[in-house]
Amino acid sequence: MNKNQEKIRAALTRIDDCLQTINTNEDWLKYLCFQSQFYHYSFQNAMLIYSQNPEATFVKGYKSWNKLDRYVKKGSTGISILAPCYKKVEEFKEPDNASVYQDKEAQKETKRILAGFKVTYVYDISDTDGSDEYIPVLVKGLAGNSEAEREIYEKLVAFISTEHEIKEVTGTASKGSYNLDTGIISIRGDLEYLQRIKTLLHEYAHALDFDMHPEEDVSRNRRELIAESVAFVVALRLGLDTSSYSMSYIKSWLKDTDELKIIADTVQKVSAKIINNLAESEDSAFSYLKEEK
Repeated sequence: MNKNQEKIRAALTRIDDCLQTINTNEDWLKYLCFQSQFYHYSFQNAMLIYSQNPEATFVKGYKSWNKLDRYVKKGSTGISILAPCYKKVEEFKEPDNASVYQDKEAQKETKRILAGFKVTYVYDISDTDGSDEYIPVLVKGLAGNSEAEREIYEKLVAFISTEHEIKEVTGTASKGSYNLDTGIISIRGDLEYLQRIKTLLHEYAHALDFDMHPEEDVSRNRRELIAESVAFVVALRLGLDTSSYSMSYIKSWLKDTDELKIIADTVQKVSAKIINNLAESEDSAFSYLKEEK
């Protein structure tokens, strides 16, 4: 086994060890808070960063920091992550007019395919010094007043409505629902805006989760844990803390802490999909989400 393989094995062991520390809903919520800052990393790399520096807020490689006119402080310890390695391969593509096409060289198509992984290192902003001029503005939170929450809710409704019909309903005990057959998301219209935001994200997460994992044998516990975890991560990314509600909701569905380890990758992917799509939407209200990518 070469040194790179040893480092990769050590990284995978670190991920597994870190997962073993998530034994309560409080542990899970703490990790989700961290993940909201590193949504654009894979679950594995987010977990690697968390296991080595749970206080990290913004990481980049050594040269990337230099490009931002900052330098890594002497003696700083890098955070190891897994970086994909690609190689180019040539494939022959059958042309539409194969019967008359004679140029074999022109039929070649070059593709990049994943060849494996290597361990590389990133550094948290706390391990750097220098100019602050080119550092992206890290969005820590919104004012949280009803007008701001109303605006976020209406922008989210407009965005999600491009994929799913959203109905505001009354006279129901349920705060919201997602109809798997019709794709309709229902939200109680008499709720406070923060609750409506959280519920809308929860139901939208259900829709994306069912698209990714349509299998009928997935337990309702798992579906609910995924949806609430995603709603918490995305809301936090929007500057809204729903932990007072999400904590008790997750606890009510948490039958086995091992389920958290099973759903972690799905939570990462669904959260990243929503945040990235919001960042790339035409509505400038979410443009700040691009800044840490």
